[in-house]
Amino acid sequence: MSTTVINFVFESGVSLIIFTLVYLLFLRKETFFMLNRIYLMAAVLFSVLLPFIHFQANSTLPSVMLGEVTVTAMRYQNLLQTVTVYGSRISGTFEQTIRSIGLIRFIYLSGTAFFLLLFLCRLLQITLLILHNESERKDGIRIVKIDRDTTPFSFFNFVFINRNYLDSPGMKEMVAHETEHVRQGHSFDVLILELLTISQWFNPFIWLLKRSIRENHEFLADHGVLKPGVSSAAYRLLLLGRSFEQQPVIANNFNYSLTKIRIKMITQIKSSKTAALKLSLGLMVTAALLMSFAFDKEQYPIQDNTSVNQSTETVASNQQKATQTKDQIFTIVDQMPEFPGGEYALRTYIGKNIKYPDDAVKAGIKGKVFVSFVIDKNGNVMNPKIVRSVSPSIDKEALRVIGTLPKWTPGKNKGKIVAVSYTVPISFALK
Repeated sequence: MSTTVINFVFESGVSLIIFTLVYLLFLRKETFFMLNRIYLMAAVLFSVLLPFIHFQANSTLPSVMLGEVTVTAMRYQNLLQTVTVYGSRISGTFEQTIRSIGLIRFIYLSGTAFFLLLFLCRLLQITLLILHNESERKDGIRIVKIDRDTTPFSFFNFVFINRNYLDSPGMKEMVAHETEHVRQGHSFDVLILELLTISQWFNPFIWLLKRSIRENHEFLADHGVLKPGVSSAAYRLLLLGRSFEQQPVIANNFNYSLTKIRIKMITQIKSSKTAALKLSLGLMVTAALLMSFAFDKEQYPIQDNTSVNQSTETVASNQQKATQTKDQIFTIVDQMPEFPGGEYALRTYIGKNIKYPDDAVKAGIKGKVFVSFVIDKNGNVMNPKIVRSVSPSIDKEALRVIGTLPKWTPGKNKGKIVAVSYTVPISFALK
């Protein structure tokens, strides 16, 4: 199981758990059904996107700053601009445990394959009903007449009705109920949840969330049917009479939710406008999750080595001192030094040759190390130094790679070849 999969499953799973708990504890009994639907689907989409959302504050150093190179223990990615390969916010020990236990990987992948196959079978079941039965278009909706002994159910723009009960009592209201599902696009929500279940099948909260969303769909459809002229009492009796018939799980159907809850919500007094303020809890949860997972937290411990302890200000001072000797080091010149192939080639070289130290991986150490160096008049890389540290092993590896850089085309200032100082940030990001 790859690091990216572990990261996605963990972060999205935690997000789903928190949002589901907020809904069940504070929002489920309220009657602002449309706002609840928006909250639930926004929670689902946010949970899916959360592992891919990242923010990072970049500091600056007073010398020529090269594009950042990010190194992971798993893979390297190098782009013309800043390369960022983000890892999981879970500890290295936890991730290594998951990756090392073959049984866990086998169970997860087996479950994923099973639910993917189940999902495809359900889609096939609906497709066969559409292809093998008579249908007609009515008010923009495709009515499919089937022989199955079932109450009406819907899937996207299709409403499925038992051809033998077209004129039975209550059929008009049931079809109106399914039409509301179609009109409000509930099948899109169902499809998204089914796809998410394939990767989160082991998470009990995904099943609670699915049930909550399907219940909310029924509340919305019931509310849409109960317009002036429709008897609420007769509709409640209709719910009781149809509460035990079954339809395809992936479809919206008339009797999906618990009948008692639906009847209760039909007769429920509307929630006050102030109750909608509970939805602000969702914003608070979103902010907390972003702070926990999306912001990179980097630490730069101070080392005992003299070159490591050298401050940014000291380096800047040394580099900016103007002397009239041949050894003057410049930061900005008319023609800057150039790595063979340009900056992209430089970043590619660093990415391919640097190695994440094993001890740092095991300890879960990550961060951004800054290395300064000078391109002398001959194009050689001289004097590599750590100006901002992460850990002894990471610092050592960064210095090693910078020290292996091939010759550059030296810089020129006013037509003369001069030495130029550079600083390169290399970000080590554990997944």
